[in-house]
Amino acid sequence: MKTRKMRTWVLAWALILGASIAASVPPEASADTPCCRITTIDVKTGILTAKNTATGETFGFRLGNAAQIRNIKIGDQVSPDFQTRMVTVHSFQPVEGILIITPRPPPPIK
Repeated sequence: MKTRKMRTWVLAWALILGASIAASVPPEASADTPCCRITTIDVKTGILTAKNTATGETFGFRLGNAAQIRNIKIGDQVSPDFQTRMVTVHSFQPVEGILIITPRPPPPIK
């Protein structure tokens, strides 16, 4: 009986801890929230470029299967996870590796 209670407590704490971690992740870091759109597709190199619509930052990434590049189009929504270096193209499927992160362009000088 003690083992069963212990398992119940461990499971309860794991659920509480998991929920608190999930709640602490900012929306822009979550791969489920699209923040970006594809701006260019280079068929020769297989590199796609996406732009964060809020910050103006761009990044490049490559599909896990190069043949799937035909299924992607400019304007498709993208969600990057910079910690795991994974990108999700919402019109298609998860793809691999963020390759290049370009800093936000400076504001125009007045």
